Amino acid sequence: MLFIHPMWDSETERIGKQRCTTAGYAIHVVSELIGFIGLLLLILTLGVLAWKGIHGTFHWTDLWLFVVPFAVGVISELLFRCSWWLALKKGFQYDGDLREASWMEAGERRSYKYPD
Repeated sequence: MLFIHPMWDSETERIGKQRCTTAGYAIHVVSELIGFIGLLLLILTLGVLAWKGIHGTFHWTDLWLFVVPFAVGVISELLFRCSWWLALKKGFQYDGDLREASWMEAGERRSYKYPD
């Protein structure tokens, strides 16, 4: 999913990942922002190409403009996967039924559950 990444299942998962790996969470947030920018660039590229088509200045070589938003989307996806890799490296697990996030820290299993 190049531009838009899956939403959190609950606040427990989001805060649990934040407590598990602050760097991974920060990378996750940055990847979402970059993905949004890539989506805006895609829409802008479509608008520019449509404008060029309407005004008769479109050339097939203008399609290279699609490279920019898709490159931004790929960067976003790589950062997103890197953020989850950092969390999984620490043993991050989320139980959707119990709404509990857990991870390994200092040789102990830590857990977090959002208060209802």
